[in-house]
Amino acid sequence: MSGLRLLVRSRTPIRHIQVYGQRCSGTHAIVRTLQANLGADAVTQDYGFKHWFVPEQVLFRDDVLVLVIARSAFDWLRSLHRQPWHAHDDIKRLPFSQFIRSPWHAYWDDEFWGVDALHPSRGREMMHERDPATGLRFADPIAKRTAKLRHWSDLHQRAHNVALLSLETLQAQPRRVIESLADATGLAAAAEFEALWSYKGNGNRVFEPTRYEPLTEEDADWIAGRLDPEIEARFSLPVRVGEMA
Repeated sequence: MSGLRLLVRSRTPIRHIQVYGQRCSGTHAIVRTLQANLGADAVTQDYGFKHWFVPEQVLFRDDVLVLVIARSAFDWLRSLHRQPWHAHDDIKRLPFSQFIRSPWHAYWDDEFWGVDALHPSRGREMMHERDPATGLRFADPIAKRTAKLRHWSDLHQRAHNVALLSLETLQAQPRRVIESLADATGLAAAAEFEALWSYKGNGNRVFEPTRYEPLTEEDADWIAGRLDPEIEARFSLPVRVGEMA
């Protein structure tokens, strides 16, 4: 199935799915879809927060499927620019063309649960949002995205079972995604497929895909030049605007 790659090697039944992915990439959508159709207990967070690198000391059991979801970089950047979670205020104020070319640095703020005005970490830089290989800030959001997608999709070196999914595939074929995951894991699917009709940030309103302003040719070419085609191919994602559906 294009946009969904599965590797299952455990000899014991898979009981849980651990989701990883960038902010603005559909992690909330896949978690809710999994819980609605495979059961509330199907999704676990035992192996870390879904948006973060996974520390080397985290050991994956053979009864978990690691699921990584990714989104077209061209849409992801426009979504992140609209809602740049935890970014420094200086970054949040930048126009799109400057935003995508600026070093990424994020801070503990009230957008993260539990961090209020009196929390001792409030205002401190999120060091885990830096490049773990160098300790330096990522040169731009694309560099951060590529590093995280490479890290998560390489978890097959540490976990028995891994799935790589594109948000575009989830949006276009949610029923097939659930059927494929149920078949691969052995988790029992609901008798009737339950489609996701609302979305994070929409309250109880019916979800409608966000429409973005077209990218300038200069920005589109710059983004394409920053992508790693091998990483994008792991998720069947486009490396140029003209390849988008």
